[in-house]
Amino acid sequence: MQRHSDGWMPEQKSQFFMSRRSKLSNGFWAVLLCCMAVWIMSGCGDPDGRNTPDVSSIQVPVKIQRFETDLFALDTNNVAAGMAALQQKYPVFMPFFLSQVVQDPTHPGETPEQALTGFLKAAQVRRLYDSCRTKYADLAWLTPELDRMFRYYKYYFPEKTTPTVVTTITELVGDAYPVNDTLLMLSLDYFMGENFSAYNPDYFPEYLRRQFKQEYIPVKLATALANGVVGPPKGDKVADFMLNNGKILYIVDCLLPTLPDSMKMGYTREQMEGCYANEAEVWARLLDLQVLYTPVNDKNQKIVMPSPSAEIVFPQAPGEIGNWVGWQIVKAYMKRHPDTTMEQLLKQTDPQKFLEQAKYKPKRS
Repeated sequence: MQRHSDGWMPEQKSQFFMSRRSKLSNGFWAVLLCCMAVWIMSGCGDPDGRNTPDVSSIQVPVKIQRFETDLFALDTNNVAAGMAALQQKYPVFMPFFLSQVVQDPTHPGETPEQALTGFLKAAQVRRLYDSCRTKYADLAWLTPELDRMFRYYKYYFPEKTTPTVVTTITELVGDAYPVNDTLLMLSLDYFMGENFSAYNPDYFPEYLRRQFKQEYIPVKLATALANGVVGPPKGDKVADFMLNNGKILYIVDCLLPTLPDSMKMGYTREQMEGCYANEAEVWARLLDLQVLYTPVNDKNQKIVMPSPSAEIVFPQAPGEIGNWVGWQIVKAYMKRHPDTTMEQLLKQTDPQKFLEQAKYKPKRS
């Protein structure tokens, strides 16, 4: 239940992604004045008392590998030879792809070769590939986006290696994922536009589909990168998830400082404005619920998990609103302790102690 990119398939698919006062509710998410909207769109800079760093002098390698092109070029009558070639070219990603994407856990006796052959011959997979090949024939536009993001990554994590991005088709298993410290998977079939015919509304409701667009690729990659850095929460309580996911959002914010906060959260602009306008009321409600130090369960999981709403907080509150609060708490901590490095921040895993040191005081509208 760690914060992750919002797309995933139902339970029968691979599980590696299973790696976001009542009287006020009627007007809770009202649209604010333009000045509020401008403030909300600010990133890791002035509102939090810190400036976006100058990374113009930092040089980083940007490498994008088109795994799906090589994959679908295989001769389906001689898959074994093609698999050997892919293993040589993609020694880390190929085993990951086979075990976590292609092989069906409901068919444990199936060999990797049989599973891959079935994947390549499946008509629906071929249609996905053809659609993605048409839309994303050229990814040159993504290079400068990654260059900026990786410059900030190197600034905040100077000891870490700049990851390679491997694009693929997963048949909608997952959108972006950190394979390891140096490899990010990007599944292009998750970014075909919210009205793409393959997105079954029964599996992918509107609040997810609105993020299945090309412009969300950088934020999904940044989220995957931050997930890999932060790792899972150390405990099982709501506060553990709020602050862990808050750190992920904080890092995403620093990697993409000019991107609107609404895109980082996967919210509409109106939802994002409602969060900021009612920040104090949201925090007060979470305290009234006495939910922070309760284990995540069916009743409270929408506070920290992808969902269209978190009605336990307010009827109009969007899902993962607790993660957004966690982000605000992390920002408060970093403003109060400006010399804290990212690595030092990540070592703070006691939620009660972190809250005490952050001295979080939400703004009232």
